[in-house]
Amino acid sequence: MIFSKLQFTLFITITLLLIVLSYFFIDKSVSLYFIEHADTYKALGKELSRLGESHWYIAIALIGIIYYKFIKTNELYKQRFLFLFYANLFSGLISVISKMLIGRLRPWKLENGGDGFGFLIAQNPDFTFIENLNYQLSMTLQDSTHYTSFPSGHTTTSVTVFTFMMILFPKQYYIWLPITLVALAARILANDHFISDVLAGVLLGTLSTLFIYSKMKEKIEKIY
Repeated sequence: MIFSKLQFTLFITITLLLIVLSYFFIDKSVSLYFIEHADTYKALGKELSRLGESHWYIAIALIGIIYYKFIKTNELYKQRFLFLFYANLFSGLISVISKMLIGRLRPWKLENGGDGFGFLIAQNPDFTFIENLNYQLSMTLQDSTHYTSFPSGHTTTSVTVFTFMMILFPKQYYIWLPITLVALAARILANDHFISDVLAGVLLGTLSTLFIYSKMKEKIEKIY
C-alpha cells in the first residue's frame, strides 16, 4: 500500500475538508437522529464497537512477538508483529493526547433536549482565553469521558489495523474494508461519536501507521 505524494496530499486535504463540513453541517443532525432511535441502534453499535478496542490487537501483537522470538524463531514475522504493536501504541497515544487537548463534547450532551455541542474551550464566550483554558482543564480532569470525543479512539485503532493489513495483505482488501467500515459505523450507531470524530480517527489511524511503516519498512518486507 504505497501512496504517491499527490494521493497522500489529496487524502489529507479531502479528509480535513470533510471533517470541517461534517462539523458545521452534518454532525448534530445525524447524532440527534441516533439519539431519537437509540432503542434500535445503540446496543448494536456498542457490541460492534468491540472491533475497535486496541487491547485485542496489542495482545495479538505481543503473542506473535513472543512466539516468533522464543518458540519458532522467525525474524520477519517478529518484526511484522512489532509493527502491529508499535502502530497501535503510537496511534493510541496520539489519540489520547489529542482528545485531552481538544476537549470536544460527546453526542451524549445532546440527549434529553440538551444543547451541548462543540468544544469545551468555546462553551463560555464571556470568559477570557485563559479562563476558557482553565475551564477546559478542570472539566477534562473532572470527567474526561464526556469531553474526549475528537478524534474517535476506536476508529483510530480500527483504521490502524486496516492500514496494517493493507500494507501486508493488500489483495485481501475485500475482507479488511467491510470489517473496518462496520467498526467505524458502530461508533455513530452507539452515539459515542460524531461523524467528524470518526473522520479524524481515519486520518490519525492512517497517518500514524504509515509513519511507523516508514521507520520499519525494510525490516517487515525483507525476506529471510
